[in-house]
Amino acid sequence: MIMKQLSSVLVERALCVLRFCSPARLVLSAVMLTMIGFAGCASQELARVDPIVGYQESLVRRGPQRRASLEGLELMRPTAEPNMPALNVRMDTESGKPVISLRLEDALVQALANSPEIQVVSYDPSISKEEITMAVADFDVTIFGRLNYDDQDNPQNSIFLAGQSNSRIAESGLKQRGITGSEWSLAYALVRNWDDRAFQELSTRYEPMISFQIRQPLLRDAWQDVNLAGVEISKLNYLITLVGFRQKTEQISAEIVTAYWLLVQAARVVEIQRALLDETVETMKKLQGRRSIDATEVQLKQAESAAKERQAVLVEEEKNLRDIQDALLRLLSNPRAGMLDDAVIVPMTEPQVQPVLFDFEDTLEVASRYNPIIQQAKLALEVAKINVTVAERQKMPRLDLVASARATGLDRGYGEAGDQLRNGDFMSYAVGITLEYPLGNRQRTAEFRRRRLERSKAYSALYNVSDQIAFQVKERIRLVQKNIEQMEIQRQALETAGVYLHALENTEAVRATLTPEFLLVKLQAQQTLANARKSLSKAIVDYNIALTALAQITGTVLDVKYIRTPLNVAAAVGAPAQ
Repeated sequence: MIMKQLSSVLVERALCVLRFCSPARLVLSAVMLTMIGFAGCASQELARVDPIVGYQESLVRRGPQRRASLEGLELMRPTAEPNMPALNVRMDTESGKPVISLRLEDALVQALANSPEIQVVSYDPSISKEEITMAVADFDVTIFGRLNYDDQDNPQNSIFLAGQSNSRIAESGLKQRGITGSEWSLAYALVRNWDDRAFQELSTRYEPMISFQIRQPLLRDAWQDVNLAGVEISKLNYLITLVGFRQKTEQISAEIVTAYWLLVQAARVVEIQRALLDETVETMKKLQGRRSIDATEVQLKQAESAAKERQAVLVEEEKNLRDIQDALLRLLSNPRAGMLDDAVIVPMTEPQVQPVLFDFEDTLEVASRYNPIIQQAKLALEVAKINVTVAERQKMPRLDLVASARATGLDRGYGEAGDQLRNGDFMSYAVGITLEYPLGNRQRTAEFRRRRLERSKAYSALYNVSDQIAFQVKERIRLVQKNIEQMEIQRQALETAGVYLHALENTEAVRATLTPEFLLVKLQAQQTLANARKSLSKAIVDYNIALTALAQITGTVLDVKYIRTPLNVAAAVGAPAQ
């Protein structure tokens, strides 16, 4: 408010002075005011905004994840966030263990809302955004002022010199650094002087003054491309940190998706192995029923050995399932899920089995635009280009245009002196050019060469990253195609193994005797069918994981259909930090 009032007073007084000036003075004054307007102001608006900004800002507003305490075990126990979607948990009546029915979308919501790794990186863009404001603030208008009282009493041996004197000075004004490199100031000062000189007309006098000064560089430190370099670099650094945040979010999302599909596979393998064990036990029971007919002790032991071996494999697969469940629970970072040590996760989302074919050039084009590593390399190159432009300008001589204007008044009373100021009775102007150039100019020339080398390095880094991404894109497309072929092959193998076992079972019903050789063939056929089921499940899961890996290398993980909605839901979780 004070600044606005002072600005209006200064402008009003300046206009009053100019109203009574000569045409030549008016022209010069108009030129100076035009230079101020041409200096302009800097903007902190960003040219492009990533859609992930809303999610990032919501994490920052929510603040750090809440913990029960900062001491002891409570430090490791997160508390539930407001508005967090509840997990679907029920108690199994037979085992007494909690069972979590988990969809892939629910897993992603929990992870995106709670992940400490994402939370840490989420602050980087907001910190960089404040640096943009700091860079723009260099061009803010500054208000200044001073009050000074000076009282002197000096011995004198001349009547033409003052022995006693005092002066009072009050000054206020505005100054600003412009985006063209200009520096201007507009000030109003009021001076009251008194001294005891004998031969003077006014012993007490008032001297109001309005002054304007401006310095405009013409070569070094001149124009927007140099003076706005700090603002533009701050904006690019913000985008770099935002891309880094997106990269971390995509990484965690890909880990969740991969862990979920591995859980699907592990659960399916346990189911298949349990079915194989049940089938083996059923075969053993049939042998025991034929003990009095043709089943020998050798055949019984053979079946029993196969059952024990398959039971041991089942124990191993169940342990693997629990390990994958714990890994997924860790990624979810859900306070309630973390306490369910014996929880059983039941995956509810089926993996995709529809083949998707990718064109290498089209996929590479997408990667060149959205891959976070390429994006960061491109932004780093833009920073290097700006530095080269600034360094090239800075090695030029300093040539500045300097101009000033001053209106003053002088009288025994403030009112009379103020009238002289408003009438423009005493106007002074000055215009000049200053030149400065260091001999040899080695420092700025070396800086220019250094910036050019950094730009060349940034180009090389971008080309290197692009080549690596191109290789990885091609490799992951081949991985997707391989898994598509594997799914078809394993389907055929499963069908063949099922037909073979069915034929053996039909043969068993009409055989006269049950030989050890036939029993071994049947047990092997059961194992072959189970292995075919496991292989098909693995091929399907590997295909889905390969799709996620391809999306990650192209920078499109967050665009996958089952991640878009969880990202929006996670952004709405929690409340602003207190």
